[in-house]
Parts: sequence; structure tokens; C-alpha cells
Amino acid sequence: MTTIGVDLHKDSLTTMVLDDHGTILERRDLPTKCRHQIRDYFASFGPHCQVAVESVGFYYWFWELLHPHVHRLVLADPAGVRAHAGRKAKTDRHDALLLATLLRENRLPMAYVPTENIRALRELVRHRHSVARSLARERRALRWLALKNNLPGPTTFTSDRAQKWILSQESKFSPAHRLAAHQRLDQIIALERHVADADRAIVHHLAGEPTLQHQVQLLATIPGIATLTAATILAETGDITRFDNPDQLGAYAGLAPRVSQSGQTVHHGRISKHGPPILRWVLQQAAWVAIRTDPHARQLYTRIGKRAGTKKAATALARKLLIYAWSVARRQQPFHWPGEPRPLDTPAGGPSYDI
Repeated sequence: MTTIGVDLHKDSLTTMVLDDHGTILERRDLPTKCRHQIRDYFASFGPHCQVAVESVGFYYWFWELLHPHVHRLVLADPAGVRAHAGRKAKTDRHDALLLATLLRENRLPMAYVPTENIRALRELVRHRHSVARSLARERRALRWLALKNNLPGPTTFTSDRAQKWILSQESKFSPAHRLAAHQRLDQIIALERHVADADRAIVHHLAGEPTLQHQVQLLATIPGIATLTAATILAETGDITRFDNPDQLGAYAGLAPRVSQSGQTVHHGRISKHGPPILRWVLQQAAWVAIRTDPHARQLYTRIGKRAGTKKAATALARKLLIYAWSVARRQQPFHWPGEPRPLDTPAGGPSYDI
């Protein structure tokens, strides 16, 4: 079995090829713009070839290009690989050699590779959140423009409200502020349309994936979690049931506290904030929605807040919502609080969900 380690960059990739005994057979640098050359190079090693590439934000194209042409293709976890790096000088060839060596010795820390439907959902969800952040930024800019002129504005600068407000207050603006207000309005109108288009694309994608749609519907039974939040949780965690226990899931999401231990002294600090930031953000927003709308969640938040404070209580509730999502997905049962009747769409005789 030939083992190849790949250090992938935007413009080039470096390969180190090892034989069964760990001897270096070849070193090679290839430009990433030559896809046919890359495909032919790896295919030249025949069917008995395994390849390791470190996870970077743009590895998808490389994965899709190579997957049909090699015997085994694995994605390495960068944090785990760094633990094996030691004190050697960091070069592309050293990195590629380390990946090949760890893979040949079956010591390579592997990262999760989502399926194609999850990757497509992830791209849609991340794009939607990116556009929504741009929309919020434009609304804040228009709000700041109103404050500069000491003019009361609507509660939320939606496109229709903003347009009516600008028309009624236009004469009070300076020429520079008038220009800025109209351009901000144009951006708000366009971004609202883009958000609506992204929402429709997410719904259309879920409609074509019955399994994903069923998972989203189950997660949407949790207080504070609606369709977009449920889709974000599934997109950012992939197969949420792949985690063996809630602690692993909480650590992946960055909602687990940092732990510092020396002897008998153990200190729990702030949350680690590792993992996808979008996942933490939507869970925090879902937690506040649950606090406002669900009495059980509000009671839980109040109980935690008495000993830890309101901010930590909201973060703790966000982590609990993620754990509820994990349990709902594993049991394939809609969520319900203890003591409440099981939802009507729960199969008779199925296990109930207890917190």
C-alpha cells in the first residue's frame, strides 16, 4: 500500500509518498489550478494507494477530485496533527511527511467529512446567515444616521418602514446624509430579497432530502428552535448522532467550560468557544427565544441564573438545547418536557424523552 501525505494550499500542494516500510519514494509540488494533472498524478499510483490531507476550509474540491481515484482518502484533524508535530521546523514537506507517516502507522487523528447533502445544506445555511448579518449591519447604519440627525425612526428598519420614514424626513437631512440614507435603503431592499431567496433555497433543499427534513421537523419541536435553527444545527454538526455522549457534542460546539486542574484543585473557566461560531450563535438566540416563550425553559433559566448569573444561565440553556437536539435525533422522538403528554405524532410504545 502506497501512502501519500498532502499539504494543501490555495495555489499549490506538496506531496510525500511512502512505501510499506516508510521509505520516501517521491516528493512533489503541484499547482492547484491544474486539476487534470493532480488527478492523473494520484491515479498513477494505482488502486493500492491511501491519501491523507489536512482539513482546511477549501478542501472540498480536492476531496471530490481524488475520492474516485484512490483506495482510501482520509481527512486529518489539524489540532490532533499538531500534537504529533514536535519541535521540527514547519515546512510544507515536513507537514506532508508527518501526515503520510501517521496514516501509514494508523495513528492519524481523523476529522469528520460530511455527506454531500449535508455539505450543500451547510453552504446554504452559512450563506443565509452571512446575508442576514449584512442586512443587520445596514439597518444599524441607517439607525445611526437617524441618531446623528436626532430623528425618531421606526422600531425596525425594514424596507417598507425605512422607505416611508426617509420620504417623510428627507428634507431634514443634509445632502451627504440624504445620499447615505437612500443608498442604505437600496442595500436593505436588496438584502431582504436575498434573505428570502436563501430561505426558499433551504426549504427546497430540505424538501428534496426526506431524511434531513424529518430530522429538522423533530428538532423544531424543541422550545426556541425553529426550522432555520434546526437546519443550522444539522448543517454544522453533520450527523449529530455520531457523538457518543452529550459532553463530546458540547465540546465540539465550544459550549463546554475550560478545565484547569492541578492536584486536587479543579477550576472551571469560560466556555472554550471552539467549533463553529454560527452554531453557538443560533443556540444562544434559540435560548433567549425559549426563555421568553416557554415556561419550563424560563424556570430552568431562572434556577441556573440564581447561582451563576443571567449570562451564564443563557449559555447553559443553549448547551441544554443542543443536548436536547442530540437526544431527539437519537431517539427519533419529538421533544416534550417531563410530566407532559407525549406528542400525538409519537409512535405508540416508543421511548419517551426524559430530561
